Amino acid sequence: MHSLISASLFVSASGILSLIAGFVSSVVIARLLGAEGTGLTALALWVAITGAIVAARGIPAIILRYISRQKDTKAAQNGLVKIYFYKYMWPVLLVSALFLFYGIYVYTTVDTNSAFVWIIAGATCIAYAQGHFVLAAEHGLGQFARAAKKTALGSVLQIPVTLAGAFFFGPAGAMLGYLARHMPQAFGLKQFKAPVETQSVEISDQMVRYGNSNWISIILDSLIKTRVELVFIGMFFTVVDVGYFAAAVTFSSLILQLSFYMAAGLTPGFGKLYDDKATEQLKISYDRSLRWLSLLLLPVSFGGAVIMSELIPFAFGAEFLPAVPIAFILVFFSLPQALYSVTLSAMLAFENDRRLLFMNSVAAASLIILNLVFTPMYGGIGAAMIRGLVGLAIFAWLAMYCYRRLGLAIDLGAQFRILISGLACAATAWFILQQIGGLAGLVIAIPSAAIVYVALLRLTRSIPETDLKIIQNAFENHVPARFKPILKPALSVLGAGSTS
Repeated sequence: MHSLISASLFVSASGILSLIAGFVSSVVIARLLGAEGTGLTALALWVAITGAIVAARGIPAIILRYISRQKDTKAAQNGLVKIYFYKYMWPVLLVSALFLFYGIYVYTTVDTNSAFVWIIAGATCIAYAQGHFVLAAEHGLGQFARAAKKTALGSVLQIPVTLAGAFFFGPAGAMLGYLARHMPQAFGLKQFKAPVETQSVEISDQMVRYGNSNWISIILDSLIKTRVELVFIGMFFTVVDVGYFAAAVTFSSLILQLSFYMAAGLTPGFGKLYDDKATEQLKISYDRSLRWLSLLLLPVSFGGAVIMSELIPFAFGAEFLPAVPIAFILVFFSLPQALYSVTLSAMLAFENDRRLLFMNSVAAASLIILNLVFTPMYGGIGAAMIRGLVGLAIFAWLAMYCYRRLGLAIDLGAQFRILISGLACAATAWFILQQIGGLAGLVIAIPSAAIVYVALLRLTRSIPETDLKIIQNAFENHVPARFKPILKPALSVLGAGSTS
């Protein structure tokens, strides 16, 4: 469990920086380009990343899950990377070429700037795909600190490139920021080039089957957790409405991305416990991961939904007021979609990839059918409700399957106590904003709600003693000395300061 904590600390730290960079970039694009420019860049980015996922054929999932199973030499592990990399990249290059051809078509029929948006989207597809491959290899080998540094560097590059690009070149320039975000990871492949030993690499039928099932699951999952609604809204409404939804989904996407970063070490971590037949430790780690993710994200979900009425116009401008009810729904329902990452990791660790594929197929079909029926009538609000309810249903289904078939139980009592604390947090923020609106209300409401939440966690004893001891040990061993005086009061309130 301690290795999972170290992985979470490294990946979460870089992930938070990545989220900040993504959020600031979204605000910059909204402020400089308006709803129409926001809609165009959001759609191009979604198509680029979806294209990379489609072309990947599940290979990053194979690398992540099985690279540590290779003979314990760097040469054999690098050999697995070499074998799969060439199989991985040629479809990615083919998809990227389609972006280039479409950009040339737009150049001759529409306008120059829109053409370059799609050409840069093609380059982003390549950078994202190669970077994702490298991160899968590094996470599979437990190199979380190395991967975190690349993520942090890309995040630092993203903001100035987005700002300068959007200011001088409009939507096409804004896309350069997303391209810069993935470049450091893409260049990390060189560490796997030598030494290489392909003859001893073990590629089993299970690995191939796992990759194929995971490929389809990831494609379907990307439809559920990303922005397929942009396609339906674009079909039935205008690019301005796409911009409203893109702005609204920014905050829920931050929560989902944060859950992804925090759970990045779970698939290889759970997988190692499963391979070692450490069943009891796997059960404990599963329940604890769900509890900790709830502890961190529930106040962000409930409290965040409450403050959307002030945060959306403050961040994006009064032009985006129609996005407020959409953002409220998306953020409120973001918690079960975030917890999905833990149940997903457990199922992948148990190699239940086919069952996961079936569940994702049902969820994706439901999402598409419901959007076709209700989005033309209710627009972005209807699409938001569909996303929230489908996400809640798929998490409940996954959690029940993990309990009944895999023997992985959730401490519902602890989750209920966390829920009570989160509701108190949201109620505090709502009350303050009712009395004091605007920026002043936000400045007071957010820290006040956080204080109430932490205090309620202590009063309801939401965190077990064993977890408090782990928090204390992680604090002593992993937190830099200069930050300890700042964080120690919060740990004392939780009760961790008194543990040994």
